[in-house]
Amino acid sequence: MEPFARFFRKLRILARRRSFHDELDEEMAFHRELTEKELHASGMAQGEARHAANRQFGNTVRLKEQSVEAAGFRFESVVQDCRYALRQITKSPGFAFTVILTMTLGIGATTAIFTLVHAALLQDLPYPYADRILHVKDERLQGQSTAGLVSVPRFFDLRARSQSFESLAFFYFEHPTLAAGTKLPVSMKAVAASGDFWKVLGVQPLLGRTFDAEDDKANVPDAVVLSYAAWQQIFGGDADVIGRQVTLDQKQATIVGVMPGSFHMPASIDLWRPAHFDPADWGKYRGDGTRFINVLGRMKPGISPQSAQQDLQRVGEQLRKEYADTDRWWQFGGESLRDDLYGGLRPALLVLLSASGFLLIIACINVANLLLSRAASREREVALRRALGASTGRITLQFLTESTVLALLGGGCGLGSALLLIHLAANQLPGRLATPGAIALHWPVVGFALALSVGTGIAFGIAPAWLSRRVELNTSLKRGEPRTAGSSASGVRYGFISIQVGLSLVLLVGAALLAESLWKLMKSPLGFEPDHLLTFSIDLPYDSNENHVRNFYADVQRRIESLPGVTAAGQIEALPTVDWRRRSNFDADWLPRTPRHDTVNAEVRSISGDYLRAIGTPLLAGRSFSERDAIAKNIPVLVNQEFARKYMPDGNPIGRHLISNDVNGATMEVVGVIGNVRGTAGSIASQTGAEVYFPADGHSVVRFFVVRSHVAPEQLIKAVRDQVHEVDPQQAIGNVSTMGDLLGKAVAQPRINMILIVFFALIALLLACVGIYGVVAYAVARRTQEIGVRMALGATRAQISRHFMRRALKATTVGLVVGAACALLLTRLLRSQLYGVEPDDPLIYFASVLILLLPVLLATLRPALTAASVNPVEALRAE
Repeated sequence: MEPFARFFRKLRILARRRSFHDELDEEMAFHRELTEKELHASGMAQGEARHAANRQFGNTVRLKEQSVEAAGFRFESVVQDCRYALRQITKSPGFAFTVILTMTLGIGATTAIFTLVHAALLQDLPYPYADRILHVKDERLQGQSTAGLVSVPRFFDLRARSQSFESLAFFYFEHPTLAAGTKLPVSMKAVAASGDFWKVLGVQPLLGRTFDAEDDKANVPDAVVLSYAAWQQIFGGDADVIGRQVTLDQKQATIVGVMPGSFHMPASIDLWRPAHFDPADWGKYRGDGTRFINVLGRMKPGISPQSAQQDLQRVGEQLRKEYADTDRWWQFGGESLRDDLYGGLRPALLVLLSASGFLLIIACINVANLLLSRAASREREVALRRALGASTGRITLQFLTESTVLALLGGGCGLGSALLLIHLAANQLPGRLATPGAIALHWPVVGFALALSVGTGIAFGIAPAWLSRRVELNTSLKRGEPRTAGSSASGVRYGFISIQVGLSLVLLVGAALLAESLWKLMKSPLGFEPDHLLTFSIDLPYDSNENHVRNFYADVQRRIESLPGVTAAGQIEALPTVDWRRRSNFDADWLPRTPRHDTVNAEVRSISGDYLRAIGTPLLAGRSFSERDAIAKNIPVLVNQEFARKYMPDGNPIGRHLISNDVNGATMEVVGVIGNVRGTAGSIASQTGAEVYFPADGHSVVRFFVVRSHVAPEQLIKAVRDQVHEVDPQQAIGNVSTMGDLLGKAVAQPRINMILIVFFALIALLLACVGIYGVVAYAVARRTQEIGVRMALGATRAQISRHFMRRALKATTVGLVVGAACALLLTRLLRSQLYGVEPDDPLIYFASVLILLLPVLLATLRPALTAASVNPVEALRAE
């Protein structure tokens, strides 16, 4: 019961705090008077008795402080210190503004990056038991894979044989045309999925329902699930949309559900519909032409990812033995859903978080230097407080409280600036981070900013708190005490300079590497000309008649070529920079035909029209496609330069033949070689692989058009849309963009990485220079009398300047050496983010050192020249 009684007693004292202090003063006065009377009664004079009673009673302020600490709560002194800290801020607004601004930069940058890290790597995915969801991939044992895409027959085999998943589902992307009522047809970004897609994800719709296995059966009308954005944009958020009939790819479909705004799986999708795949429809064909689906699986409760991986490998091994001709090179694998969604962003985010952390450390060092200077000017105040009885711990707590209050103010401003910057840059963020609602203010982010503020406040408050413990009462209470070298904080300040310079060099090296990488990425030959190039797509229904497909695209091609301003137009299945993978294996007439022999593996594309001239890819040898190719005995194909280098390094591929492993062993004749095109596998930073181009036929229902013009591409959009509508009023164009915009999106991640690191490096350089200038200038101001004495004894102005520059440059040199060593180690983490640049490039390091040294020298030289201009007579007289 005693602890409870003590707690309520302290609570009662807190409630009547003013009365408690008055009663304490009265009691202490009573004891002093009682002691004085006793001494006076013993024969001591009245005045002597009063002085003796005060000496015997002790330090009144200290005794009162001890009584308050014993009887009250500890936080009362903290509240008192906070009020004192706020008075100090109002007393020195310029100093407070500088500290808060510095901390705003450091905490704001770190909080902004942590917000991205939290959204991508820490925040729970919006799916029930998301840790049980795996992205199942098909990986090629030799050669290049197809981004984990699985063939349809292998999916059905996996679903039948797997023992670790309670449900498996697949999906693939398409762009159907939606017509609703009297509105014009709209090209939609859609996903066709198997019936268990929603069972795997476990997300409930906002309105209506999702489709299931019954809706996924063959020949069943489509059941459409709308995204929240499509529901708002096309149907105006009408709650009666459920059950409405629409036309999807010229067939009737029913809207059965609307997903909540937080659902983005996959990202930027307008609608989901059943795939209607039946295992019997695929027969015995298992070639790479069926490899276009993504597979998700929900593991059974209690099954670990390692067990699921073993199960996938077991099924893959069975299929390799049973279907050696088509499956022998493939093996199932899996990764967590988070790694699938954000794994590609993890290295960049961790690099940015480290860089922002370095910037925060530099900001803290700057603030620590400011507080050290301020603490040195408050030595007399500290000495007085200690003389009056304040304990060392009490003064230390006061300094830490002041620094923490400043850091909290800076942290609040930093949190606001971080959210503002993220909001302004939301559209420029790479990948899924750019989806609506992906980046938001969550309590963990606020807690992080608060903890960061308190932690940094304590961190940069330690130095002045430590300095306050070493104040000499005799020296500090004397006025006019000489100020010479040997300040207790001097070594700490110059040590801080070394740390600032070292961290700034690390950031500058990283920024230079990323800038050089981005420059090389943008300047390397693309294999095509992106200027004045309009792109768009058309998706005909997958079951369209072959003749209708040929006639439709031929008619659209002719109409576009006849538009004013158009110089060339062509078609392809997937544009460069579009993440669309399709690889095939071929036999070749120059390779031996032995059992399980090596085959040719290449990306395949179908083109039509004047595609090569439109996109600007050169024909290096042979010829392009012509109209007579439609009746050729052997299918004509074009190969790229990398194909010829890899598979025929010593021969001419023109006239040689490939034999398809997919389409009834059809024979293809190589009629031309074209230049390498970057970005055909999605990323323009990846190496160009072997490619084979076919003439597009009636089976190629999906086409991207490229239209080259001598006018601004945006001026052609309306005319192109009108021409397509005239050919078929039920068709719409989608993915309308310029090739320049597509390239901009392709380099969005390296560009934003570079911009942020450069920004951090410049801020760090500025803070480092300000810190160095402040340290040297403060040393000059504190040692004015010493400078006067030196000059009176014969020191020249040059010697005085060199004296102050020497110590700062010595600390700078130490920082450069240590920073270069750290950069050599840390920049290796950037290797995956670089293109055409090595992380230990000596020219980058040399340039970074020069960029850092120039402003550092200027920041050191200015106060050193000020020291040299001191008038010795005035300096000695001033003291």
